[in-house]
Amino acid sequence: MEFKIINKYLQEEGRTFVSIRSTNPYTAFERVLIGDRTNESDEVLIQAVLGQVATEFNPADGVKKLQEDLHTQAENYEQKLAEKDTKIAEVKAVADWAVLARVTDTDNPLDPTLFKRGLELVDLGKIGKTYQSQEIFALENPEHIEKFQEGKRVMIQVTEPFTYNGETLEQLESLHQNGKIGIWKWTEPKPEDSKPAGDLETQPVQ
Repeated sequence: MEFKIINKYLQEEGRTFVSIRSTNPYTAFERVLIGDRTNESDEVLIQAVLGQVATEFNPADGVKKLQEDLHTQAENYEQKLAEKDTKIAEVKAVADWAVLARVTDTDNPLDPTLFKRGLELVDLGKIGKTYQSQEIFALENPEHIEKFQEGKRVMIQVTEPFTYNGETLEQLESLHQNGKIGIWKWTEPKPEDSKPAGDLETQPVQ
């Protein structure tokens, strides 16, 4: 039995009226489907109407079909979430690279307020996470006293796989000295420097 769409329209917000008909033998069904489904294909709408009819005449099969549909929808939803997470991760990786490149460019030091804003975009270190080479994370330096709105964050640059276990900045100094990580913080210019405020330097911790 082959059905065709006779009519479909948005009856009211969130409800779509669909009318289908078969000429051999003559059979017609009209049902209201939940949601705005006016942009869906005729085949999808026909199956939706027939599914609703089957539920009405045979509840057991209808429940089974509903469960299958819900399972399919759940799988599609999880796939879309995974795709969204992947895109977010890609954007985050680009942002981290931009911050890394700018903060480590000591020939063109950042203004302290830009340094602060840049490091606010970097995630704080996550305990138990293994960072790969050239990945970065930030740590708060509670002992630092702001003078130029440069913030309290310090950027950690990983040069080889490294698992962060909650070490403090002071505890990471030995790794920095061994070249396993880079520690980048905003550094106040020396008193003898006569540079304007916009030329403040960012340097790795010595």
